[in-house]
Amino acid sequence: MNIKNKYEFLKLFNEALSEENNDINSLHSHVDRIGGHVLSNDITISANNTSANIDCFQITGSIEILRIYGAIKTITTLANCTAAYFDLFTAGDAADVITKNNGVLSGMAVGTFFTKEAVKTETMTVINNATISVTEPATNKKTFTPFIVTQKTGADTFIRFNYTTSDAPANAVFTVYVEYREPPNEGGSIVAV
Repeated sequence: MNIKNKYEFLKLFNEALSEENNDINSLHSHVDRIGGHVLSNDITISANNTSANIDCFQITGSIEILRIYGAIKTITTLANCTAAYFDLFTAGDAADVITKNNGVLSGMAVGTFFTKEAVKTETMTVINNATISVTEPATNKKTFTPFIVTQKTGADTFIRFNYTTSDAPANAVFTVYVEYREPPNEGGSIVAV
């Protein structure tokens, strides 16, 4: 078996463990509480001189998100990408921000990393790979900040990526990741959309 990275290993390991009726004391449940699961989704940035939002993941019930982050996968045009942030959205309700709505990914290169590292009133961290960098949490932050998202009863609920661009049009692909834990006894789930 050729395992390319730790996320692939964790995914294969979790799939191989017996869940045995979702017993909260099973080996699977213990490993899940320690490491969680990883889910990714490629999203296309293609707005034409406007603001846009993209559904990344759909939530059912409640899910603990251990980490949410992304990386720029491909770029044709990304000279302007501002007001970038994640939110939780259900049609008919005001969106609840996951990160402050002022991240800047303008002119960044393929491989640039962005992540939630603090409470929702803080801007997401953008790590520009134009030069080498060691990024550490500031005093009021920690590397990755867990949070819980909850679906509105009976309504489709999504984690979205939002941005504004003056490019006409923007053209890029981002890979967005969530590392998460599901509650015992099927209390929630998350899928890429």
